Amino acid sequence: MSIKVRVDKEKCISCGLCWAMAPDVFELDTSTGKSHIKVGNVVVDNEKECVAEVPKEFEEQVRRALEACPVGAISMQG
Repeated sequence: MSIKVRVDKEKCISCGLCWAMAPDVFELDTSTGKSHIKVGNVVVDNEKECVAEVPKEFEEQVRRALEACPVGAISMQG
């Protein structure tokens, strides 16, 4: 099972909270300077967004990052 995770790179301010709260899931995308999903099946990754099917086992980490994001750039379905 998996969850769909999205980072809105247009909202992302590169504060690093998601990398701190969910280091197994998020990292800095050096090409855009924004957050990037590094685990699972990445289906979209461009200058506007990063979308991935992430294994369910990472749901708690994603939830912590989602709640910590000061600009609401992270969303999750499933």
